[in-house]
Amino acid sequence: MIRLAFVGCGAVTEEEHLPALRGLSGVQVVAAVDPRPERLSLVCDRFAIPRRYAHVDALAADREVDAVGVCIPAGHHRLVVPGLLLAGKHVLVEKPPGLALDDVDEMIAAARRSGARAMVGYHMRWHRMVRQARALLDQGVIGPLESVRMVWYGPRDDRDLPEWRARRELGGGALIETGVDHFDLWRFLVGSNVAEIFARSRSGRRDDEAAVVSAVFDNGVLGSAALSERTTEDIEFEVCGAAGRLRVSCNRVEGLGFFPVGADPARPRARLRRIPEVLGLLPTALRNLRQGGDFKISYRTQWQHFLEAVRTGGPMGCTLEDGRAALQTALAAVESAAGGRPVRLTAAARSA
Repeated sequence: MIRLAFVGCGAVTEEEHLPALRGLSGVQVVAAVDPRPERLSLVCDRFAIPRRYAHVDALAADREVDAVGVCIPAGHHRLVVPGLLLAGKHVLVEKPPGLALDDVDEMIAAARRSGARAMVGYHMRWHRMVRQARALLDQGVIGPLESVRMVWYGPRDDRDLPEWRARRELGGGALIETGVDHFDLWRFLVGSNVAEIFARSRSGRRDDEAAVVSAVFDNGVLGSAALSERTTEDIEFEVCGAAGRLRVSCNRVEGLGFFPVGADPARPRARLRRIPEVLGLLPTALRNLRQGGDFKISYRTQWQHFLEAVRTGGPMGCTLEDGRAALQTALAAVESAAGGRPVRLTAAARSA
């Protein structure tokens, strides 16, 4: 049995992580930390968590905790994650792992010294259609990659919005909070790091409410993206290659499509051919809806992978090094938007 604790009792812990863990075998949530007594009591009462701490040091000293989910604003991760790792706790830290590359380097060093395992919570890597798309890309169905295009819209309501989500330097905005998820998926799908990036952003009441980004990867693939926190929710991407195009709309049960060279998906015959496919997916759609949909299931799948890696010593699906690479891309995008010029990642700013 893996004894799990959480640092932070905010919305993502209460509405995503803890519900995802319900029903998973071999794990028990035994403790939580939050300096806000009302949040700590509310979440622990709702999920029957017995041990409650106001400070992370008490959790680090708790010998009956094996692993910790860290779900606090990214600017505070540096104050929590290295100490937990050095105390021998395995850690799943929400994305991004920090707001400065040096802070992530400290986490990597702490994990190496202690032998504790660490993973970054880029849960979209575990989305059903993202995994299917990655498998098709690994099979080479679209041939040599040429470009990737993404749209990532995650609306934010101004009411009751924490200050950190409104300010770039605290980890908020489309280029940091939204962007790191996007930039991690870029790397996951393309299989290469970003070499150069150019970004423009639009700020209003909050920093970076929307942004457009273009990039060149080390392997020569071209990337483009539109990010927004001011419109209706959507996550979709297309990966194009010499043999065809792979398109994914993460909010639709039939959102995965492959279009070989010469195919015209707009033709009536092509649309009719998709009807049996859509009907065949209905049982999956109904089952997933009962579990909250593919988005929420991705959190559950992420936790299954993390717990299995802790039990077996197997590889982590999203390492601190992966988290560092996505953060470096986001910091370069911020530098580009601020300076109005392309940025080579080797020259990117070392901190936000």
